[in-house]
Amino acid sequence: MSATPSTAAIATSDPRATEAGAAVLRDGGTAMDAAVAAALVLFVVEPQSCGPGGDGFLIHVDTDGVPVAIDGSGAIPLGLTADALAAAGFDTVPARGAITATVPGATSLFEYGLEHFGSRSFAELSAAAIGFATDGFEVRATLATAAARASAEIGGDPVLGPLYVPDGTPVAEGAVITNSALAACLEEMGRSVSHALHRGALGEAVVARLRAGGGVLSMDDFDLHEPTEIVAASTTFRGSTVWELPLPTQGPAVLFALARMEAAGIGLDDIPAIIDSVRAGMNAAGFDLSKIGVRPSPALGDTTYIASIDHAGRAASLITSVFGDFGSHFGIPELGGPIGNRATMLRALNRPLTPGAKPPHTTIPAAVTRDGKLQYVLGVAGGFMQPQAQVQVIAQMLERGLDPQAAIDQPRFKLLFGGALSLESGHPLCASMPEAAARPAGPEGFGAAQVAGVLANGTVAAGADHRRGGSAQLVG
Repeated sequence: MSATPSTAAIATSDPRATEAGAAVLRDGGTAMDAAVAAALVLFVVEPQSCGPGGDGFLIHVDTDGVPVAIDGSGAIPLGLTADALAAAGFDTVPARGAITATVPGATSLFEYGLEHFGSRSFAELSAAAIGFATDGFEVRATLATAAARASAEIGGDPVLGPLYVPDGTPVAEGAVITNSALAACLEEMGRSVSHALHRGALGEAVVARLRAGGGVLSMDDFDLHEPTEIVAASTTFRGSTVWELPLPTQGPAVLFALARMEAAGIGLDDIPAIIDSVRAGMNAAGFDLSKIGVRPSPALGDTTYIASIDHAGRAASLITSVFGDFGSHFGIPELGGPIGNRATMLRALNRPLTPGAKPPHTTIPAAVTRDGKLQYVLGVAGGFMQPQAQVQVIAQMLERGLDPQAAIDQPRFKLLFGGALSLESGHPLCASMPEAAARPAGPEGFGAAQVAGVLANGTVAAGADHRRGGSAQLVG
C-alpha cells in the first residue's frame, strides 16, 4: 500500500481498531493518539490478548527521527516471595491464577504517551471502545478460537465465563458480545486515567479481588509503578538502524541476530545461517527455547501490536498484552476482564523469583531509521515468535526492498519449544526439510506482524498480517 508523502497510516490486528485509529488521524490527531484509540478498541474486541489488566511498551519516533522508548510493564509484586508461594501450595509461579498477576501498566503507559506525544485526552480516545463495549461487537475468529481453547479453564470464572463461555458454550464467530463493566472501567479511567487504577478506588477493588483469590498484589505495588523512559538499544543492518527495547525484553535477540547477519554477510538466500543467527540471538538474550519443554499449545493471540504514522511524520510503535490468552484466567469485575499473568514468565524460563523486579518480557515494539529519518515502526504478536518474525520481516524490507505488506506475507520459519524447527507452507526450505514443513507451529503460530513506514521514494506504506486478520489503512 502506498500514497503521497503527506499520508498517515495505521496497522492493527482488527479492522475496527484500525478504523478507530484512522478516524483520529483523519481528524488531525497524532500517531500516539491514533495508537491509543486503536488499543482501547482492542481492549474490547481482543480481550484474550489485551485489556486494562495488561502491560505494554512504546517506541515513539518524532519528526527528528530520534526514537524514545517507554517501559510500561509492571513489576513482580513485593509480596510474591518464595514463602508466599509455598504457603499457597506452589514451588514455583503457576501458569495461571491470581498469584501470577503483576502490576497492570498499560493504561498508565497510554497516559504517559498522550501527555508527551499526544493531542487528545484519554476520554476522547476511548469513545469508540466504549461504544463497542456498550452497544456490542461481533466476535471474530481469533476470539472464538481462544474462547473455545480456554473454555475449560475460564468457563467457571464469574467474570470471564459469562462473557466468553456463556452457559458453558464458547462464543462462536459472529456472536455479539456486550461488556458494560469494561465500558464503565474505561469511562472511569477517562475521568482520571491512571489515578483511578494506581491510586484510587478502582485499584483498591482490583487488589481486594486478587487477595480474595489468593493473589499478593498490593496498593504499595501500584504506588511504586510508573512508566519509565529507557534507552533503546540499536544495531546497523543494511545501512539502517534497528531500534529495540533492552532486557528484560526479547529486543536484544533481534539485534544480536541482525548484527551477526551483517557482520558475517549472511543474506536472505542463506536461510540456515539466518535460522542459526536467530537461535544464537535468543540464547544470548536468555530466551533459549531448547530449555523450554515441549508442551500442549495454548490458545493463540496473547499480544496486540499497533503501528501508526501521522501527517507530520511522527510514529508510534505500541504493544500491549495480558501475556497468556485471557491472562491469568482470573477475571476482575471492575476491569471487565482478566488481570495479566506476566509473573508466569519466571516459570517458563526457570528464572529466580525477585520481588519488585521486572519479569522477562516477550513483547517488543521496534523502529527502524535511516540517516536520522523514520523508515518503519513494526512489531509482532506471538510470544517467543516475536523476535524470530521481526528478524525475518526486517530483513525482507531492508535487504530485498519489499514493501511492508509483501514482507509480512513471506512464509516464515519458527524455532519451537524444545528447539525443533517448523516451516510455514510455501517456505523455500519445505522441499528439502519435509519434517520441519509437517511439524505444527505450536503456540502463536507463525506470529502476526504489523508495519507502518516511509518508503525510499517518500511515500507512506503499511501492512497487516493475514495470519490474524489484520487491517492497515492509509489516511489522506
